[in-house]
Amino acid sequence: MDREIPSPPAGKTGWPWVEATEIRETELGTVDWPRITVVTPSYNQGQFLEATIRSILLQGYPNLEYMIIDGGSTDNSVEIIQKYDKFLAYWVSESDRGQTHAINKGFRRATGALIAWQNSDDFYSPHALFAAAKAVLEFPEKSVLHGYVNFVDEDGKFQFAQGVGDFEFEKMLPWACLFNQSTFFQRNIFEDGYFLNESRQHLMDYDFFWRLALSRYSFQYVPDLVGNQRLHAQAKGSTQGDVADREFLEIYQSLYREESLSVEVKEKVLSCMQSICLNDFWKGRLSLFRQHLREVLSLAGLQGITLELGVKYCLSFLGQDSIDNLKAVKHRWKQANG
Repeated sequence: MDREIPSPPAGKTGWPWVEATEIRETELGTVDWPRITVVTPSYNQGQFLEATIRSILLQGYPNLEYMIIDGGSTDNSVEIIQKYDKFLAYWVSESDRGQTHAINKGFRRATGALIAWQNSDDFYSPHALFAAAKAVLEFPEKSVLHGYVNFVDEDGKFQFAQGVGDFEFEKMLPWACLFNQSTFFQRNIFEDGYFLNESRQHLMDYDFFWRLALSRYSFQYVPDLVGNQRLHAQAKGSTQGDVADREFLEIYQSLYREESLSVEVKEKVLSCMQSICLNDFWKGRLSLFRQHLREVLSLAGLQGITLELGVKYCLSFLGQDSIDNLKAVKHRWKQANG
């Protein structure tokens, strides 16, 4: 199939543009490769979408079901999708309720034994699908197969890697120890009724991982399974920090109430909630800071407050101008006293 894939745009070189995954014909013919479904949610990210598509098609995986769920893009996304139409099991471009809804739409159509989603600004590394398939054949009892992620810049150039390792609850705090860009799920998860929480705009993946972990689905780390997360100014991680903070706090609050978690893990959850409050204060979200701190106190009692939080709670009533003046005085005092 690799030879039939449309040529890349002029000037594009390297993976995932002109380098196809090399798979031995003998290997392809001797294994009953499980069907893999990959869903890509898409909305006005035409500048990145083609790289995502090619990173999936150029895997050369013989039993692929690939779907693109576009939310009615007004840029060149639909034109790009149509370019690869004959390689897609399904695609649609219509108004939806956002990224999480789009992913769930794909999940509900999926027929694969392994199911994943890859965002329209991210992409797989070579051999990722084969790594996932080999892992499920070796570990059929594992419901979640996860690798590690490379963080790349807007042009797809490597910036740094995020190692993962074996799954542990403690590693999921303060944020996830696995990434959707390099995670595949066995079909039984969805047959059991687990889908993404559509009330989550930013942390649908983190929420999903925690719900699966608390439901005692088993996780398997696969070192050869690699995805790439693109860092760019338009990414939700760059533009929706306040939404992410609120969703983090809501998830932490739910975890703190979870009876199955150990005392040590709950202490770490409490620390994460306190950090959210401090972040509110330093970003000048004073009313939100007071609201969030009251929520933490209501949940955890007096152990939810530290001396630093108590002082900042009192200072927050002075207003941002007064706080800035106090900071300036403190800074001058430090300069004068070395």
